[in-house]
Amino acid sequence: MTRTLSPVATLLLLTVNPARAQQGDETEPVGSDEFEVVVVGKRVQEPPFLSDRSISVLKKQALVERAARTTPEALWEAPGVFVQQTNHGGGSPILRGMIGPQNLILVDGVRLNNSVYRTGPLQYLNLLDPLALQRIEVLRGPGSVLYGSDAMGGVIQVSPLAPADYRARKTLGASAAAHAGYASANQGVDLHGHMDVGGGPVSLLGGGTFRGLDDLTAGREVGTQIHSGYDHWATIGAATYHIHEGSRLGLRLTAAHLFSKVLDAGRTDKLYDARSLQIYDNDDHLAYGRLHLRYTPLRTSGDLTLSFQHFFERKDNHTVYDDYRTPEKTTRDETTVDTGGADLQLVTRLLGGRARVQYGGMWYRDWVQAARFKREQWSVWQQAAEASYPDGSTYDNYGGFLMAEGDAIRTASGQIVRLGAGYRLHGMRGSAPATGSLPEVEISGTGHVFTGSIQYLHGQRINAALTFSQGFRAPNLNEAVMLGDTGKFFHVPNDDLEPERIDTLELLLRGRVWRLTASWAGYVSFLHDIIKREQITDQEALDRWAADAGGKEIWWNVNGGDGLLWGTEAQLSIDVGRGLSFAGSVTYTWGKEHVAGGPDVPLSRIPPLFGVATARYDAQLARRWRGFVEAYVLFALEQDRLSVEDEKDVRIPEGGTPGWWTANLRLGVTRSRVRFGLTFENLGNETYKYHGSGIYGAGTNARIFAEASL
Repeated sequence: MTRTLSPVATLLLLTVNPARAQQGDETEPVGSDEFEVVVVGKRVQEPPFLSDRSISVLKKQALVERAARTTPEALWEAPGVFVQQTNHGGGSPILRGMIGPQNLILVDGVRLNNSVYRTGPLQYLNLLDPLALQRIEVLRGPGSVLYGSDAMGGVIQVSPLAPADYRARKTLGASAAAHAGYASANQGVDLHGHMDVGGGPVSLLGGGTFRGLDDLTAGREVGTQIHSGYDHWATIGAATYHIHEGSRLGLRLTAAHLFSKVLDAGRTDKLYDARSLQIYDNDDHLAYGRLHLRYTPLRTSGDLTLSFQHFFERKDNHTVYDDYRTPEKTTRDETTVDTGGADLQLVTRLLGGRARVQYGGMWYRDWVQAARFKREQWSVWQQAAEASYPDGSTYDNYGGFLMAEGDAIRTASGQIVRLGAGYRLHGMRGSAPATGSLPEVEISGTGHVFTGSIQYLHGQRINAALTFSQGFRAPNLNEAVMLGDTGKFFHVPNDDLEPERIDTLELLLRGRVWRLTASWAGYVSFLHDIIKREQITDQEALDRWAADAGGKEIWWNVNGGDGLLWGTEAQLSIDVGRGLSFAGSVTYTWGKEHVAGGPDVPLSRIPPLFGVATARYDAQLARRWRGFVEAYVLFALEQDRLSVEDEKDVRIPEGGTPGWWTANLRLGVTRSRVRFGLTFENLGNETYKYHGSGIYGAGTNARIFAEASL
């Protein structure tokens, strides 16, 4: 009988079956219950324990049991992932000190990032519905050789639900699932359902989610946080067609469409100090099709993916009266980005499977439309002369890569020395037409990134790897051409920006003894040409923009100095038997920036030491019911090592963010196709928030859900 491991053990990369791990990644199916594999680290299937990168995976079972309100919150317990929340409708993962567009988000391999992503925290991961996902994978550390721009701190890949495989059936088959959930801290309601149908080579899936949230109640010292409620709608559709399945040739076509809408998500961090309230509406359509090819005579497989994304954001920046609710005047910015993309990856295996070569390329183009409107109180909207971005701006992101990996030494006793190396040539080009006081802006450039690794494996009990990896982020349209009032200052374009880059050297150690598995990683990263905002002091530039700024400080983005990041991550898990297991992780990050002509200063938004500790008991209950109970503690120490930008940030308390910990309890029961779950969060009703967040975490909160499938 196959035993089901806990989701915490799954998250900590402990579900590799040692008896089959040595066979390599070619024959193991993704999603196998007996053999866990991940894709995000190398863009091919590999056992997590044997990977030379710091990776983790969150499977469907854990997603369901955690009943997370959002996809960012589903990552709260993931090793090395710190989630900053400016508002309740957001959630920006910090990976190894990198935040926002410095981390790449993929949806089944398709880039979610676009050229209008702001510098700093972003809310866009919240657009992905956690109830429509079957797994989340996280790569910590640079991944630009395989994935291109933005993969500096890491890569988060989400995999949407996919239709079941009906090839074994000769008649039409179908299945369906429904989910309902409730959370007390925000009176939140989740309703989700999906159904798939198929027969032979064709299968289809469709589903949808509604999530309605009232204002969030925080711990005992804060209470209800106004303007924090919002609504979220999402739909998913997917299809699979197995064109041909033979011993020599395999062809499979998949297609999917994901839609998400977030309505009236408020941001209030400047509400009480500046009477400034921001309300966001976001829409996102993502459609893609993929042709998968397997040609056995050449030991080659590959994927060609074509995608289209329609992204829309409406941001209302209200100046409110003293009641903090009624708008006195409003500036509305609307931005639409249409993105077309093509991605090709091929994998060829050589030397009887002892070596692998990957190669391919990608191209994405953004077409940007933008408009700005203004009004006094409830008067008629008046369109402003200039928007945040010139209408008709475009942005191209393209590149090609080559990566090779092979076993230099392989012994009969199971010892392996594995070497790897990779290279990418990448380019970008952005163009914004002249409009009003804004001249034409052109940005472009090409660059090179490399990766290399040496790894020692012994009997699936020891894994030691030393890797060098590079990441970069090309300046986007938001940084190069954005023009307008941000609330705190007036932002102007700068077309003289270079990509920011990171070079990382990492030592990774994993070991397994008896039922105990441990993992440790230590790294040092060197940052170059950091893109950051800076107040303009040049008198000629000040005179040029003074009339538009209306007396506000004038800022722009520049390439700053270099920086240094180092950190350590550790995970430990032990299955003591009889259903009892323990697990935990701890992460520490330290960073500084070199300032020309001055002393080094802390990098902004560096998380404090944080982690999670878990104890879980699984049991077989009466009458075919199975159940579990899981107690876990989330914690973060005080962060008082602040940059100058942190000290000015109203989201960070004076002197730094206090440390905190919360005690939490989760339990659930399952019988066949029915599942019930209950989670009690923050049992002590503590007042806390993640460093850099603009909203406090929930007070004592009960989450309950029921799920059934047919």
